[in-house]
Amino acid sequence: MNLPLGPINAATPTPLMPDGSFDAASAKKLCKRWRDVELDGVFLLGSMGEGPFLSDEVRNAFVKIALQEVGDKMTVLACAGDTSRARMMERALRYASMGAHCVVLFVPPGAPLPKAIDDVLAVADACPVPCAYYEIPANTGTALVVEDLKRVLSHDNIHICKDSSNSALISQALTSEHHRPDNCKLWHGVEYCTVFSHLAGYDGILHGGAVMTGLWMREIWRQLDEGNTAAAQELDRQKSLFLAQVYNRFSRPLQSTVGQKYALKLLGCMDHETVAIPQSLDDASRKRIEAAVAANRKWLGRRP
Repeated sequence: MNLPLGPINAATPTPLMPDGSFDAASAKKLCKRWRDVELDGVFLLGSMGEGPFLSDEVRNAFVKIALQEVGDKMTVLACAGDTSRARMMERALRYASMGAHCVVLFVPPGAPLPKAIDDVLAVADACPVPCAYYEIPANTGTALVVEDLKRVLSHDNIHICKDSSNSALISQALTSEHHRPDNCKLWHGVEYCTVFSHLAGYDGILHGGAVMTGLWMREIWRQLDEGNTAAAQELDRQKSLFLAQVYNRFSRPLQSTVGQKYALKLLGCMDHETVAIPQSLDDASRKRIEAAVAANRKWLGRRP
């Protein structure tokens, strides 16, 4: 891989126009946001990016702009995960040909094991650029056990694991000396526990919250590197509560992508909050997000 893999990485939302088409102008603003919050890498078209609900036209346009705007400044990962080996293969080869630094794979939803794992490994075999594996059982419907994950992560062309399993056992196992994969970076995909991610032994983080909180998270990581665990924990608590307000994790209905898009709109990084999934904001939600952004501006802007 041409670019190093740093610890602070974000899964980005996809900018959309009110009619659902790709919003190129907002995408360029969002790319600037990734640089301003000092991300090491950005993951396109994953869960936060509404990837499964977007047309290939929108997906291709976002990959193209991201590579043009930040491709020489950070690692660009494009999600090729899909419902079959054939569809995942086609997307993986397409994004590789476009210049993506890394292609992200997951087990096809609903596919039986071990075929689902064989599908991932076959695509990794054929892909001419490095691959990452995304463990997200909430979306795929298939939770890999430790031995399954070890098989996937031992593949020579799988260089990163994004662990969004939300499993404490998987976290403890993958980061242990007995089960840690060789030559594969472990990135934690859970927004609310950066201190745990670092102390457990993950190499970094990769989740949607980092598009807003990249500077915040880098400071938490730095404090932990210097042994300041208590200070890092307090920052992590503040950051987590901010994200929970944006995502509406304290009440119903639960929201995520639309809340973040509205927050990014307030920060001048998106012109619209259009989503491709069934989420919406009422007036109370808008006021809650506006208050959360205003109260945490020092962590949400560009570093002075």
